[in-house]
Amino acid sequence: MSADNPKSSQTDFERLLGGAGFGRYSMDATAYYIECWVVNRMAESGVIDAKPRMVQADYDAYPSQVLALRPRCSVYPRTVSIETQVKCNAKCDFCPYPKSPRQGEEMPTDVFEKIIDDLSVMPKDHWFQMALCRINEPLLDSRLEGFHDLIARKLPGAVMTFWSNGTMLREGAFEWMGGHKGARLVISLNAVNEADHVRLMGFGLKRVLKNLDYVHRLKADGKFDVAVSLVAPWESKLQAQEVADFCRQRWPLFSASIRPFFEWVGQSRKGGDYRQKTTEKNQASDAALGFACAQWFDLHILANGYATKCCIDETGFVGDERFNCATRNALEVFAESQWLRDDLPDRSGVSGCEGCRHLG
Repeated sequence: MSADNPKSSQTDFERLLGGAGFGRYSMDATAYYIECWVVNRMAESGVIDAKPRMVQADYDAYPSQVLALRPRCSVYPRTVSIETQVKCNAKCDFCPYPKSPRQGEEMPTDVFEKIIDDLSVMPKDHWFQMALCRINEPLLDSRLEGFHDLIARKLPGAVMTFWSNGTMLREGAFEWMGGHKGARLVISLNAVNEADHVRLMGFGLKRVLKNLDYVHRLKADGKFDVAVSLVAPWESKLQAQEVADFCRQRWPLFSASIRPFFEWVGQSRKGGDYRQKTTEKNQASDAALGFACAQWFDLHILANGYATKCCIDETGFVGDERFNCATRNALEVFAESQWLRDDLPDRSGVSGCEGCRHLG
């Protein structure tokens, strides 16, 4: 990790990483967005100069980050995400959800429990990220708290990452997250002014701001021991700085990161037009076509039970029973892509990945 201020050091990085609950991760294998969280915390504490931090856009470091995953995450995944239902209260213009034929799908509880049982054979010292999200607002699923309790009991190596668009972070609806040590709450705050928020997400800011103010008060009072990160897309330098400044001033206990738009794959290409508009500004590059992908070390499962190629694959392997986690052991499904982790080929030669520039 590079820093502009000579006061920053590996010790600072390790200290803040451990404080976020990620102390057991090897630094080389740590996902880039965790590094971004740490960098923002450094900025908040004055260790380095404050500035908005780009997520998933370090083209120089990315290949070595992917290679570093191989010793630890070849047999067991770096990240497991499970979409428990396909239901959202937003209409984001860059997301497949508004027109997805999968709207309304829900993973049966017994299938979810089966997948967790499948994963429970992983070594207890294998630390990985766990998220119950996809094209949805996770907190709309009333089973969410119980699902995370099950994960905590059966998967001791799971580090929880909660996602939300902010609308459901009402008093009494989410505080249970604080019971999961080392957890993070990531909030998609796609704009900090009303017009842009309506344009991007289909609804206004008022409710989100009110809810985030409440979350921040809980943290300030020591009643919510969860790292909170706000994530916005890159549209321009001015917009990125606006987001960073607004968040830092209003919620100093949260971190704020900026990431490039990405184009979904599978049967949806949503986000592609936004990515093309901002390509030059967010450093998106054809160089990525010659990279292997860190997503090959992850296991992502749709509400219908089928695994996907990556976190931005809307369709997945639907219809291919080799990838059906409802009927096959989830770790056997993960093993179907073992060759990718062994060979780390250029994505340009991998079916379904050949045009992707996303650094996930």
